[in-house]
Amino acid sequence: MIDSGTAFWPFSLALYARPGVAAACLALQDEAGADVNLLLLGFWRAQNGLAGWAPGEIERAQSAVAPVNAVLAPYREARRALKRLGEFDSAATGLYDEAKRLELRLEEIAQAYLVPLARYSSAIQHEGDVRRAAGRHLDAYLASLGWPDHPAGAALLAAAFN
Repeated sequence: MIDSGTAFWPFSLALYARPGVAAACLALQDEAGADVNLLLLGFWRAQNGLAGWAPGEIERAQSAVAPVNAVLAPYREARRALKRLGEFDSAATGLYDEAKRLELRLEEIAQAYLVPLARYSSAIQHEGDVRRAAGRHLDAYLASLGWPDHPAGAALLAAAFN
């Protein structure tokens, strides 16, 4: 049983801050259409002993977070546009910083939608080897996106555990 949802956000911030993790997550987001929060959720579940996804769990997670992602995806694009605009107009830099803070808050809200799905899973086995469990989560999620062998997946796994 995974602890309360309050631990998911700090776990995610710490993991994302590790060298190479952010770059690998963003590559998977931009190239494979991965949801970074689902990548992090898989690793959090692995940290808490779950060895993979039960049938239908990935789809339920995607559905659960869809309302937030409907806001987050276009907002992310707007924030990226502000970053590009800031190269030509210094006034946009402040707006970019505000947008970045709001995007981070939206990511935290998305994780709150995912926590109930992470607390239990009776249909999967438990695993004592966190790296192996994280690999199972990652492999299953990337396969669900049609990218079972994306190189950024291997980079993410390596960065998270080195």
